[in-house]
Amino acid sequence: MVRVSYFRTQTKKKTLSKLSMIGSNGAGILFYRRADRVKIPRYQNTFRLEPFRAFHAAVVDKIIRDVMEIKLSAITSYQPDQTSKLCLEIAADVLKAVVKKDYDRYKMVTQVYIIQRFQQSIHAAFQCLWDVERDNYSYHVLENNHIYAWCCVFGVYYD
Repeated sequence: MVRVSYFRTQTKKKTLSKLSMIGSNGAGILFYRRADRVKIPRYQNTFRLEPFRAFHAAVVDKIIRDVMEIKLSAITSYQPDQTSKLCLEIAADVLKAVVKKDYDRYKMVTQVYIIQRFQQSIHAAFQCLWDVERDNYSYHVLENNHIYAWCCVFGVYYD
């Protein structure tokens, strides 16, 4: 009888020492004790829930403003054929500059509208699921005598 109980206590000690070694490598394992003093592993999430660099609207505002002023400063009249290509160029340039800022875990959406300034208006609406803590947007409006241009960049967080 004595040998059997001695053997069982030795087995428990070996098991506990192995469990302690597993928890010491920092792999996200925590231990809790039950009433009989045996440690049982409880696992934690090992992935991040927050980005390293959050989307900053002020930085993106400056990028949008600079790109739009460079591209649209020479416009002297509204020409539909050139304007559609210009929208694509502005969107691509803004997106390249924003991606260089390395906002990790964000998807960027860029939209550019250029309309003729001739006693008309535009109404635009956007709809999506929005996380108010992490998602953000930035926009800039540029007007001159011939055109009305609007560019918006959405930084949508994903895990």
